Amino acid sequence: MFMLPADRPRVGNARGVRAFGLSVTVGAASLLLANSAFASESVSDILKKMADVYTKAKSYQVSVVTMQTGKNPQGKPFTVTQTEHIQYQTPNMFHKSVKLTGTGAAVSGPGAEQLMQRQGEIYSDGKTATMYVPAKKMYQKQPVPPTVMLAQLVDLLRLVPSGSREGVVLLPGSASVAGRPAYVIELKPVPPKGMKPEDKKKFDAGVKQFKQFPRFMVDKQNYNLLEYSLSTVAGSAKVDLVSQVFGGSIPANSFAFAPPAGSKEFKAQPQGPGGPPPGVIPGGAPAPGGRSK
Repeated sequence: MFMLPADRPRVGNARGVRAFGLSVTVGAASLLLANSAFASESVSDILKKMADVYTKAKSYQVSVVTMQTGKNPQGKPFTVTQTEHIQYQTPNMFHKSVKLTGTGAAVSGPGAEQLMQRQGEIYSDGKTATMYVPAKKMYQKQPVPPTVMLAQLVDLLRLVPSGSREGVVLLPGSASVAGRPAYVIELKPVPPKGMKPEDKKKFDAGVKQFKQFPRFMVDKQNYNLLEYSLSTVAGSAKVDLVSQVFGGSIPANSFAFAPPAGSKEFKAQPQGPGGPPPGVIPGGAPAPGGRSK
């Protein structure tokens, strides 16, 4: 069921966009790069300024479009497009909706069910957080934390590295996203010191899976995060942050949940050994955008 990730004082590494069926996901890439470091002070400055933009935002609106391609474990190709619309107002009011479309293996067999259960909405009016899963026509309420950070709603922000790390480099040359001049920051895997030979072998095998290391595109003028991409032998992922608005007015009713006709509220009951944990809609429905078990 709905559970916000632990809040952080600034943007940092954590789980990433879940690639449907990819053997090397965005989240796996973040783990592989967990010991990377900034190669230059200029990269550190860019990322700090970008982090400040998001951590200091009083209100924020964005559409996050994630496009993934690859093959499932049976070797069948798929594409998935996930669209998230997010509205946020400090300290803890928000609305996030998640919708997905796909082709190939993503819309046949087990893939189709996963696609349906990863869709939904989360509302917070500042007191209560409500998650609605359309596939089950059920919703659940729980108290909302007193403070919710943007990085808890925009998954991509938790992939942004922080601190001094080796392997995080500013690529030379010019680039642009939708006509906006952008810095290109690439995360190159760097093995941690003292790694055991058997672990180093696995690390090197993981690095060889990349066709393009993870890259962040950061607006040169206002330090907004514009795009994220990576490519592996198993597939690719690209995330675009579209129509970002900082500090704009958001109607109060945007954060209010109105139960759709025919929907029912789920109230968790304590479970015995082996049963589902409290707060999970029967059937294992995950939070919108998450992966069902």
